[in-house]
Amino acid sequence: MLKFYSKLLPVVLLVFSFIPNIAQEPLPLGSLEVSGRIKINGKAEKLQRKRFYLLRGGLEENKNLIKKLESAEITSRDCFYSQMQASPQFICWLKEENCESPYCREIDKTAIESVPEFQTAFQKGLRQFGKSRSTIAQSWLITNLSPPLSSGFYLRQKSLLESLLSIVKPLQSSMTDSVSVKAIFIDIPLNLPETDGKKKKSETFLVSNLLPLEVGDKSYIWTCETEISNGKLAKLVLQVPEGDKKVKNCEVFVKDLPVCKTENCKK
Repeated sequence: MLKFYSKLLPVVLLVFSFIPNIAQEPLPLGSLEVSGRIKINGKAEKLQRKRFYLLRGGLEENKNLIKKLESAEITSRDCFYSQMQASPQFICWLKEENCESPYCREIDKTAIESVPEFQTAFQKGLRQFGKSRSTIAQSWLITNLSPPLSSGFYLRQKSLLESLLSIVKPLQSSMTDSVSVKAIFIDIPLNLPETDGKKKKSETFLVSNLLPLEVGDKSYIWTCETEISNGKLAKLVLQVPEGDKKVKNCEVFVKDLPVCKTENCKK
């Protein structure tokens, strides 16, 4: 048996010597940085903790989705929470940092004292965990809010998103942070086919927030084309149309928010 293998080995080596030694090329990957710092009527605004989505293709390839975004019905944050009979203090706390739900930021002692819903949830926590464990009651406060106030708006937005996307599936999503106010997309797989012996250098993608973002008394939806290349960081700075002038490579839908009767918040 040993003699058989010793005779077979040279044949195997000879066969493999004819197989070309082709080094596998790494998958082309790109990255993208979306800046959430915008100017509206000359005033600087920050789109903090807002989610953006990345889709293959540009404006033309995604025109059906863009039509849906343009005609989407909007229920403003204030109107939703007013319909849920939230207190003016609760709505003002959300508006203070442009939050969409109580999960947006820490609920501190000052907020607990000033917002009736937070005070009720905090007291419920003290009964559950004991008065000596106020820190735990504060940490778990959101779980003791009524579902419409804790997650109702999120669930409504989620339902709207599913309706808008239908069978379309975003490649990635990313949220702007509260410091740099940037959404970062990394390791974006690129389709760069060869045409006439030349490999394509970049691929066109669409960036959109899909769900209306509220700033002041208006809502904004961005759908912008961007080119992403292998191994390079692409950058997209969001802009708002001025007058009749359109934003290059973008469709931006600006709508007046539905007006709901809410009390004025202290500045």
